[in-house]
Amino acid sequence: MVSRILLIGTVILVWAIPAFAELPQYDVKRTTQKIVIDGIADEADWASAEVAHYQFAWHTEGEKEATEVRMLWDDTFLYLYYKCDDKWIWAEHYNTNSTTYKDDCIELFWDPNPKDTSRRKYNMFEINCIGNLLSVYVGSGQPIKEKISRILPPHIAQTVNGTVNDDSDIDEGWVIEVAVRFEDYTEIYDGSTPDEGDMWRIGLNRLGGKTNQQHSMWSPSQTEKPNFHRPQDFGEIYFRTLPVR
Repeated sequence: MVSRILLIGTVILVWAIPAFAELPQYDVKRTTQKIVIDGIADEADWASAEVAHYQFAWHTEGEKEATEVRMLWDDTFLYLYYKCDDKWIWAEHYNTNSTTYKDDCIELFWDPNPKDTSRRKYNMFEINCIGNLLSVYVGSGQPIKEKISRILPPHIAQTVNGTVNDDSDIDEGWVIEVAVRFEDYTEIYDGSTPDEGDMWRIGLNRLGGKTNQQHSMWSPSQTEKPNFHRPQDFGEIYFRTLPVR
């Protein structure tokens, strides 16, 4: 009888364990030409780069608006190109380090030193559709709302295909280009250029806006409710010396 009870208890325990998805991976290939951060992304290298697609882990209602991200690198920068479908583009924050996440917004959370598990450290860029940035170092020991946690911003450019803050028409979407200079972020690692096979953990997210608010991610957090701030759920990117084309 005792063994039967133990067996039943074991089965219940197994059923209670959530099925965690594998972390997505992305091979970041080398550029073959100069990448100009202008919000247009018309270089041939971008067309050849792999596409990272977003998921809607917490979707309950509304239209799922797609987001695509491509990544490249050279000796100086990690480049990211976000293409965001959006029928109702909205942004009300025009100052640096304001609450851009309340607008139509993309996010880049990145940890270039994932082997160091002693403290959760990562940099956080939250960029709204018109290119304004909230830039925070998470791991300074200070609350992220304090100025001491603010860090050097990356290079950013944007293109808006539609009318901002006018929901009477249907928009197409917006593009954000970002260049993160390796040597600028010594608060989190040594700032060196990556080597072949180096791995970073990255969270790529999208949220906000006024109409049809959605939460989507490349690597969804394993939580019941939306939560982007889980470094253990960030996806993995690998730097490859193979040229993109």
